[in-house]
Amino acid sequence: MNLLQKNNNKVLLINNMESELDRAAKIAEGMKGNKNATKNKLFADQLKRHLVQNPHKLEKIVENLIEDAMEGSIAAAKEVIDRVDGKAIQSTEITGADGEPLTGIQVTFVKPNE
Repeated sequence: MNLLQKNNNKVLLINNMESELDRAAKIAEGMKGNKNATKNKLFADQLKRHLVQNPHKLEKIVENLIEDAMEGSIAAAKEVIDRVDGKAIQSTEITGADGEPLTGIQVTFVKPNE
């Protein structure tokens, strides 16, 4: 593969990425709801694509994260633990004023005015 072919492949890759982003933006325009979530997804997709194409960068990020954790960074250690074991599940227990479990909960369904 010569230099011209490499450059053409890069141009094609950039054009494909631009058309993918355009297509995703058009889809997002027609969607209702939180459009910010779609914007974040576009960034995440771009980031993943870049890291897949450059795995050595991802390896370096992982190495740096582990080094920071070993050097005492609480944030880095927490990130490593969360990624390996999963985030801790937070549970909430609801009790009455006396600390006893709630009993006799009544649910009422109300039909909205039509």
